[in-house]
Amino acid sequence: MVPDRRRTRRRTFVIPVYIYGHGQGEEPFHDEAHTLNVSSTGALLLLSFPVREGQKLLLTNSFTEREQDCHVVFIGTRRSRTVEAGVAFPETNADFWQLPKSPVTPEGDTAA
Repeated sequence: MVPDRRRTRRRTFVIPVYIYGHGQGEEPFHDEAHTLNVSSTGALLLLSFPVREGQKLLLTNSFTEREQDCHVVFIGTRRSRTVEAGVAFPETNADFWQLPKSPVTPEGDTAA
């Protein structure tokens, strides 16, 4: 088994977000997307447009209207009309997602 090298724990939450950035030809774009999972250091997004690793984006949390700079660190499963993209924040931002606190078991895992 490969050890988990993530800096922070991921939580599965579907949160609508607005994405802003610049495309290949430096044309600005914006789109609506949603998260598949989130953490205090970033998220896994389901996008309806192509992005590339290293690309800078601006996320807006649709629930709170908070904004957060990020960059693409992972391109995952590509489907006919969507792509999974992992994004990272430049600094840890535990407040961006405004998630409820979950109980923690003695082993450090969140309770089901």
